[in-house]
Amino acid sequence: MDEGWLDTVRMARDCGDISSLFPPGITHLWQLPHTIHTAIRSALYFLTFDELPYPEDRPPKRIWLDSEKMADWWRAVKERRTGDQEVAEMPQNEALKEMFPGVKFG
Repeated sequence: MDEGWLDTVRMARDCGDISSLFPPGITHLWQLPHTIHTAIRSALYFLTFDELPYPEDRPPKRIWLDSEKMADWWRAVKERRTGDQEVAEMPQNEALKEMFPGVKFG
């Protein structure tokens, strides 16, 4: 994932208006082309890694786009954290919850 794109999405998220990422003429999330929707959603997901309580639980960037390796990573984190109070299959944040109400990622 490109650092510039992550920074752009981070700024939009932190300003509270991801619609600034939409192409001209697009006013609603449901109007976004699939590729842009996926790029925004993925970046928001990857940004949640910064919110994990333990830095060692953050997956390395080289596996971010590999769903199998990510699933293995989260399984390993869960196994390490078994018995701990905080175990997350996949990090969630308020921006994702607001963008996709009712959807549980992970």
